[in-house]
Amino acid sequence: METLHKEVQAGKANTPAPTVWRQAPFRRRRWSGLLRVRLPFLTVSLLSILLLFTRCEPLTDALPTPAKASDLNRTGTSTLRITTVDGATAVVECTVEVRPSGEIIQLCMPEQWNGELILYAHGYVPAFLPLSLPTQADTYRAVFTSAGYAFATTSFRENGIAILSGIEDMINLRRTFMERHPGVREVYLAGASQGGIITTLAAERYPELFSGGLALCGPCGYFQGQINYYGSFRVLFDYFFPGVLPGNAVDIPEELIRNWETKYIPLVLSAIGQNPGATLKLLRTAKAPYDPNDPATIQRTVIDVLTYNVLYTADARVKLGGQPFDNEKYVYFGTGSIREDARLNLNVQRFSADKAALQHIQNNYETTGELAIPLVNGHTTKDPIQLFWHLPLYKAKTVVQGNNENYTGIAVPRYGHCTFTDREIVAGFALLVQQVKGLQEPLLARVSDAEGRIVREVTVN
Repeated sequence: METLHKEVQAGKANTPAPTVWRQAPFRRRRWSGLLRVRLPFLTVSLLSILLLFTRCEPLTDALPTPAKASDLNRTGTSTLRITTVDGATAVVECTVEVRPSGEIIQLCMPEQWNGELILYAHGYVPAFLPLSLPTQADTYRAVFTSAGYAFATTSFRENGIAILSGIEDMINLRRTFMERHPGVREVYLAGASQGGIITTLAAERYPELFSGGLALCGPCGYFQGQINYYGSFRVLFDYFFPGVLPGNAVDIPEELIRNWETKYIPLVLSAIGQNPGATLKLLRTAKAPYDPNDPATIQRTVIDVLTYNVLYTADARVKLGGQPFDNEKYVYFGTGSIREDARLNLNVQRFSADKAALQHIQNNYETTGELAIPLVNGHTTKDPIQLFWHLPLYKAKTVVQGNNENYTGIAVPRYGHCTFTDREIVAGFALLVQQVKGLQEPLLARVSDAEGRIVREVTVN
């Protein structure tokens, strides 16, 4: 990878260097300036609030001493003691239950409850894994319950693509909480990645049930385009690195799935390390983000996107009513040579989606932009998994529908998928509450450290 780094720095990619900031994997640094996107498409203005942008790491790493997953999935009642950066301590009682379907739910009530509820929808989990409460909810649960909000989340009744069933599970979770705690004043939806599109679709389709939504890093702009991105990345990888992976973009052998981490990820890393020029062409033609100043992000993007193709494809064929990937007429470009682009388009593998799958996606998974309640949508600008263009595309939909006053888009200039700090999450939620209630949410003023953390420690009893 050292050779690859040198080629990037030497400009052999023939690509103008975008605005980036030097950042090794999981190394934290400060940034300031939250961007609020006001479309049509290209007009971007600075938000009236400034936040600390700090690290490039998963949300699940946001707690220094997170609760153990085994504790969080244990049925019964547990007590969480949450200590914030300013030294305050909140005591929260969480109850975990298993429904007859196998779905696991968690309801959390702080001692000092403000009468409001946040429902959290989690991201994609491979279909073959057992149901479990989302550890990615740790940050949200700690941040919001320590501020007095009740919090509820669910494993969903199924893994894999769980968007439609996930919406139903969130509605049922809302009903369960409100039956046990009548008098809830406001109910907010929040979700990241797959949970982001669940939040968006639920806000569009069931505005009478929710006060507003906080949708982060989800495929909310063009779901079919997201499917095509994963498939295109795989066909382009197979073109530039033939023979490394068995099967193809739409036919994933069981052996590849079973040995993905132990056998094939090392093979992929070896291949891209030995041919850095082809690796950069792969990223450019796939339009896959990376940080040119950080070679580790090249590896991360390649592995992460291929992982989605390997673990997502079989489940997508089942859930979406057929083979959904279509690149039959797509023109790839970005190798740096018109002649090579032409050769690529003549020889890359082509697939046509099943018409039933295309229609099912259009009818059930594409958002409309029709919003009757406020929605705040945050996205990192260099997200290699759910691409940033979802944010402006969804904004355009709200403009067409005449609902753009209910939509706030926030562009966070950072590499990574769902890499938000505590303070950024709180700031996005504060904007949502401001729109719902017409007032400034006091959460915005909560104390955070230099890395944007609000929560210092969580212990479970």
